[in-house]
Amino acid sequence: MPYRDPSLPAGERVADLLSRMTLEEKVAQLAAPFGSAVDVHTPPATGWGCVVAGLCTLGLPPRETAERANELQRKHVEQTRLGIPVLLAEEALLGLKVRDATTFPDAIAQAATWDPQLIEQVGRTIGVQMTRLGVRQALSPLADVARDPRWGRVEETYGEEPQLVGSMAAAFVRGLQGADETTPLIATLKHFLGYSASAGGRNTEPAPLGPREVREVHALPFEMAIREGGAKGVMPSYNDIDGEPVTGSRAYLNDLLRGELGFDGLVISDLAAVGQLHSKHHVAATAPEALARAVSAGVDLDLDNRVSSQALQEAVRSGLLPSADLDRAVSTILRAKVELGLFERPYVDLDAVPESLDTAPERALARTVAEKSVVLLQNDPVDRFRAGPAAGPAAGPAAGLANGAPLLPLDPGVGTIAVIGPNADRPLGQLGHYSYHVLDSITRRFALAADPTARAEDVEGLAGRTGADDARLLVESVPVVTFLEGIRARAEGEVLYEAGCPVVRDDRSGFAAAVAAATRADVAVLVVGDQAGINGFGNVGEGLDSSTCELPPVQQALVEAVVATGTPTAVVLSHGRPYTLKWLAQSVPAVVTCFFGGEEAGNALASVLFGDVNPAGRLPIAFLESVGSAPLPYWRTLQAPPSYVEGPARAVFGFGHGLSYTSFEYRDLEVDQEATTGATLNLSFTVANVGQRAGEEVVQVYGQDVVARTARPARKLLAFQRLHLEAGAATRVSVQVPASLFALWDLQEGWVVEPGTVKFFVGGSSVKTPLRASALLTGPVDRPGPDRALSCTVSVADIDPDIDSDVAARAARAGGGGALRRPVPVITAEDTVLEWLEHPVGGGLLRALLGLGEEGEDSDGVLTDAYGLTLAQMAGYSGGRFTEAMVADLVERTRAGGTARA
Repeated sequence: MPYRDPSLPAGERVADLLSRMTLEEKVAQLAAPFGSAVDVHTPPATGWGCVVAGLCTLGLPPRETAERANELQRKHVEQTRLGIPVLLAEEALLGLKVRDATTFPDAIAQAATWDPQLIEQVGRTIGVQMTRLGVRQALSPLADVARDPRWGRVEETYGEEPQLVGSMAAAFVRGLQGADETTPLIATLKHFLGYSASAGGRNTEPAPLGPREVREVHALPFEMAIREGGAKGVMPSYNDIDGEPVTGSRAYLNDLLRGELGFDGLVISDLAAVGQLHSKHHVAATAPEALARAVSAGVDLDLDNRVSSQALQEAVRSGLLPSADLDRAVSTILRAKVELGLFERPYVDLDAVPESLDTAPERALARTVAEKSVVLLQNDPVDRFRAGPAAGPAAGPAAGLANGAPLLPLDPGVGTIAVIGPNADRPLGQLGHYSYHVLDSITRRFALAADPTARAEDVEGLAGRTGADDARLLVESVPVVTFLEGIRARAEGEVLYEAGCPVVRDDRSGFAAAVAAATRADVAVLVVGDQAGINGFGNVGEGLDSSTCELPPVQQALVEAVVATGTPTAVVLSHGRPYTLKWLAQSVPAVVTCFFGGEEAGNALASVLFGDVNPAGRLPIAFLESVGSAPLPYWRTLQAPPSYVEGPARAVFGFGHGLSYTSFEYRDLEVDQEATTGATLNLSFTVANVGQRAGEEVVQVYGQDVVARTARPARKLLAFQRLHLEAGAATRVSVQVPASLFALWDLQEGWVVEPGTVKFFVGGSSVKTPLRASALLTGPVDRPGPDRALSCTVSVADIDPDIDSDVAARAARAGGGGALRRPVPVITAEDTVLEWLEHPVGGGLLRALLGLGEEGEDSDGVLTDAYGLTLAQMAGYSGGRFTEAMVADLVERTRAGGTARA
């Protein structure tokens, strides 16, 4: 039979097979039953197209799991009329979600590495583990842009910036789909489209989006993962956009996804999403009508808790679903199976299946990702925060904590360390909700409730007791190193431990013991945060949205009680969504976030706390001062967002923020003065490690289209690069910026690049960009179309330290005071207040004029509301307190400065 001949083109094989199929066999291919709700190991005579979560629910070691996969495949290949193999799919966001597979940090932590090459390794490792078990489709990664911290699924995303999200998603896809050149795989992008923009941050709610924001923000990461990553799968979202449910939308799934974005792969619905066209959105009167609408719109596989074959047959026979639309979907599924090589190699080689998928190299990679994802949010001198009574020897330099020095890194011989907090020694407190440990424990808990033979203590009080503190680890899998275990393994002195309190429940009975431990200790490490769950057993995760984004009150009270002892305290966050942390930043010297750091989070944190690893994680989403200002894109916090009666809308820790144990300097920015709208702009600059130890810096380049036909963001990320620099070393970074990265979506013309001025901002975060320059795009409006460039090219060249030091020495001999002097950017009255504050000369002059001091701490928000105003505008609004003459004098003095010390 031609469809079994691998020498024939895929199209011919699919056409031949389709011509042999009955209606019953066709509709069976669209079925994708879900393992936890369907006995997926007893398929009907016609088989199924796909089985989802059929292996994870077994709870078996790898080799036994592979045996069951072969058994299921054999039933399809050898016991159905046409022998069509089944496609096995599993979740794989932070590791293949089956027993004994590596559990990596959650996606938001992966994004905090700002290292796509590393995430490509993660994808490749997951892909290899998939091939061992016969899994050929991963329901990962997410390409959703997280703009609202209230949304519980922020932890599954790569953050709030489309360029960062797209870069990470494309890297994950490349790694996973290219894991084994002999065994093709499918990565499935979720959730197309606008899912993360739901009203109020509430899961599955409508997304109030216009066509510009849809394309410029939410579709861009999908486009990058499709065009640059080659993604072969897409999952539509539950939500509707302006009243149009995406799962049933031809405009989104056909015209936008397959047309504009160039997708040519397999579309699988989210769980029960097709049925929601009838039961939730009410755009279909019956289940058959809902299926007909979804398939006609572009859905290929119906993922559901029940098999929908009968309803599909009814839809076809009644004329609701045209046969041509059914054949299109079936052909897409069959082509995927042909291209995956399933007809030739349906079975797993059991001899090649290891005892555990989580071998030493995999664990080492998990630890590396965890270490690189740690973000040092704050690291101030201890004496600034000693609010309580002196805690014995911990109060002074004898404890190895010199006054005036940052708290971290700790000396391994610091003395006694008190490790405190509900997430300090709890494996479930450091894992994302799509980890095998968390999700399958939840599944097991609900299964026990329906099992009359289950033990009472396992099921006790399940009704009404599904909160974060009711989560229990009920499955076996890979070992998880807790934070307490990691610190104990690294510290040389005594390590005390007290949980202090639960995650959410207001039980303060453990406070006294926690305070006593902190009082005895030289240093306290307080680990607080979330419990991940899905629709229960957690306070963050799918279906667990927040109206406040605050640390649970009982945990905040624990922090306050420990801080009151006077013991120097580092607060570690193990969590899924950003918190509102203004109070915490004002309370403790050091704040560290690990997000959910995976199986090696404990060792990774210890490496950072004790200085074995210099932290270089950067925030992929801002931590807002108040969740009441959400949704608030990071670039709006850099302008003049509307203030509330309580104060301005701003971030405590901005997008891209993260500290290091060393210091980096940016200098010598060079930018093309102009380029045509269809060309590329080149910029280059030097980054130097001016501290005393080696470290990594995440270089970030932002851009702005100054004047355009539509409102443009004040800053958008254009490029980034994670660099390693030895102490005293410098490197030259070159960036090629296609003008198409400044393209905007015009409702009539599509993508257009307009002539005019563009600005560049270069630095270590969105709020720290010491280098700035402008360039001019010339020529006519360019219409780059769907094949436009989506990313910059970044290259790095080391600078010879002998040459560099010689230049510095010559500058010193010439009277430079030991520091190289460099030209500073020109700045005028038409530049914004924020740009003035960041200027190496003008910033200090403006602060001095306004009485803010040399460091420019704007703690009272004196200038925050004026960030987006030009200096001239601020003078006009100041009521005479800041005159035009003062502006002119400020500009002249800045220009006269001419140079700044490097």
